[in-house]
Amino acid sequence: MRILFLTNSHFDPTEEERAALLSEFDDIELTVTALASYDPALLDEAEIIVGFPKAEDLRRAQKLRWLQTPSSGVGQYVDRNLFANDEVILTNAKGTYGPQIADHVLGMIIGFNHHLFIYHEQMKEQTWHRYVPAKDLWQSTILIIGFGDIGTNLARRAKAHGMHTVVVKRTLEEKPLYVDELYTTCELDRLLSEADYVVLCAASTGETEHLIDADRLALMQQGAYLINVGRGSLVDEEALIKTLESGHLGGAGLDVTAVEPLAKESPLWKLPNVLITPHASGLSHSDPHLVFALFVENLRRFVDKEALKNIVDFDRGY
Repeated sequence: MRILFLTNSHFDPTEEERAALLSEFDDIELTVTALASYDPALLDEAEIIVGFPKAEDLRRAQKLRWLQTPSSGVGQYVDRNLFANDEVILTNAKGTYGPQIADHVLGMIIGFNHHLFIYHEQMKEQTWHRYVPAKDLWQSTILIIGFGDIGTNLARRAKAHGMHTVVVKRTLEEKPLYVDELYTTCELDRLLSEADYVVLCAASTGETEHLIDADRLALMQQGAYLINVGRGSLVDEEALIKTLESGHLGGAGLDVTAVEPLAKESPLWKLPNVLITPHASGLSHSDPHLVFALFVENLRRFVDKEALKNIVDFDRGY
């Protein structure tokens, strides 16, 4: 099997991991190169690719049978027409990012709640001024939109902090004990007005594009916070800027934006009630190893002709 590793911050197997892989699978021809500088010609012979090949290069991969992405989001790959082979299996890395992204969100929420970002700015002027939180965290309601790996981990953490935890997802399921209320997206408009923190964890699909638009931003209660760790396409960014400038929202925590990197001229950079992180919430020391372990497990299944974990449905887009 010809396998191509395109390494980056999310997937970069150590020498020991590569040696263990080659020891377990003795029929592998492994090529490892950095994603940032790979030669598109490497795709010509690859049967399995792990990484983020450029979408425009995929037609070269005539022999490709399986693409494993090191991320949960696969929006750039869900068009079958990108692939030379209609039978290509696409899998993502769902299950490897939830804990660290949930921690990132909780950090943002606590930072906003306790005015930590304001205090940090005050340090520059050596200002000694105190602020009382408008509401204690355990008196607050969090609305989590999307209940996959990230949403599940966030709900557990929010409930542990005493927050009233409400979840919206595409289809109903039995409500877990760490969730207070569970609804489908049909109830979203009503629930937006009840939440102190609205957190977007949903996948990017045609159905979720601009899920939070001007009308829904207006439905959010005065002083509420919007946090997005899903994809930038989930929010109408121009409408968000106007809503933030109007003072209707308390603020926003954005780990993702419509265009990345965020343009230097974007007003979001200078809004005092916005925290921007550079699509970094999923970064952790552990994650590359978790992604590698997932790939190895899937490779065993692939060799044994068993169903792979995290197969992406091209029709649903995730």
